[in-house]
Amino acid sequence: MPDAALVRGAETTLYSYARTRTAASRWTITLHTDVHVDQAAAVVLFAEADSHDIGPNLQAQSISVPGGRAFWIRDRATLVHLDETLGTITVHAGDLDAARFFAARLVRQAMTAQLLEHDAVYAHAAALVRADRGLLIAGPKGAGKTTTLLSALRLVGGDFVTNDRLLLRRDPGSVGMVGYAWPMHLRATASTLRAVPGMNRFLPAEQRNTPAGQSTPSGKIAIEPGELRAALPNTQILGELQPTLMLWPYRSDRDFLPEPVPAAEVRDVLVRTQFFMHDPVTRTTSHRNHWLLPPDQDQTALALTTVADQLARTVPCVRIPVTDSPAALAARVTALLDQPATRPAGPGGRG
Repeated sequence: MPDAALVRGAETTLYSYARTRTAASRWTITLHTDVHVDQAAAVVLFAEADSHDIGPNLQAQSISVPGGRAFWIRDRATLVHLDETLGTITVHAGDLDAARFFAARLVRQAMTAQLLEHDAVYAHAAALVRADRGLLIAGPKGAGKTTTLLSALRLVGGDFVTNDRLLLRRDPGSVGMVGYAWPMHLRATASTLRAVPGMNRFLPAEQRNTPAGQSTPSGKIAIEPGELRAALPNTQILGELQPTLMLWPYRSDRDFLPEPVPAAEVRDVLVRTQFFMHDPVTRTTSHRNHWLLPPDQDQTALALTTVADQLARTVPCVRIPVTDSPAALAARVTALLDQPATRPAGPGGRG
């Protein structure tokens, strides 16, 4: 496979970041597909090495080397050398499939590390931009983030930023916030794609005509952001936004009025749930995969409280019900976005 094809494949996954040439880059990644790796020797060298979970059913072993660490991913026959002193990541891929697999993932590892170094925090959130209003749709798994996002984009319009993960930090140029998409494909359940008008085109053929209410296979369907243009021809794919409104969706059988959330409650919930990345009840935490460049935990904890406080003080938050009517949901979102920007709700729930 030509190098250009590998680059195009990586850019598809890393949709939210433009390719630039700059001397200010922290990391340089070199990927080799034509250098033989002695797998038997690698297995021996890494036999007693530390083990890392680097993805679904995928492990890496690592050892310290001068300037950094070396990683051996046996199932992909791939060797990765990280030199923190020189700022280089050198990859010897076992084959072209391994090269495709790691081309985007290692770039994403490096980019995420740079954002975390600059006090960004993970948020379990979808996001869009409409008429210069940046909308965060935050909440735990199953709250209705994807349904809210797709209903608004399909029935109202706007530009797509992310479906599930966002990296938030204080905007160095203002008193507000800025969010950067953690680039990945959109994942939606069959029921969500069937409910939102025009989105059933992404369902497998055998599921498109399933009657409403009939059970369908569990799991989610992956859609690359670029593929959304088939259903959303006027939607741009953006890499960042400045939030001006945050929604906390929740599943409901009735269409209740949206409810402002007091700033103190916003801050408390965001800190306690780590921006909905952690469930304090079940003690389960959404996966943050930083096997190559793990962040400083003390810095991350401080950034979490700082960003939560800033977001709660500067961005109003509203609870909104997610019913079985995408049209009603989209109308609620539109009405909220069309309101003039206000201060976050105070202790009594009023802005």
